[in-house]
Amino acid sequence: MQHAHQFMDKSPLTVTADLSVIDLSRLLLDNNADGACVLDEKKRLIGVVTTMDLVFREKRVHMPSFFAFMDAVLPLGLERTEQELLKISGTTVGAIMSRNVQKVDPDARLDVIAARMVEDHLTIVPVVDNGQLVGVITKKVLLQAATHKG
Repeated sequence: MQHAHQFMDKSPLTVTADLSVIDLSRLLLDNNADGACVLDEKKRLIGVVTTMDLVFREKRVHMPSFFAFMDAVLPLGLERTEQELLKISGTTVGAIMSRNVQKVDPDARLDVIAARMVEDHLTIVPVVDNGQLVGVITKKVLLQAATHKG
């Protein structure tokens, strides 16, 4: 059985929330990376930002639907539209990053992580031990692990 600590990238790309989106784009391109972990000033994991967050900025905004009921017109999907507008207009990593980070511990099984990545459309999964970022699992890491199965 393969575990995160055996194959994780132990030198993950990290950034701060105040980094500009332009600088993030350059950093990801320069490092041929699909994403980065976002750390606060105390080096604690506060988010994840990926190339998909950057690509998202280029998509069309989902416009809310309206439902007419009696004399009232009710917007449907307004919250989603507001969230998309905030993300599209964001100029820093903090504005576009995902804050609800799905992380694993070093002993997590790779097959479980792979299933979660597929089901939840995750690009990178941080590996955290005692509150500290110790690595990341990426699609590349999973491919490398697959070649070691024998």
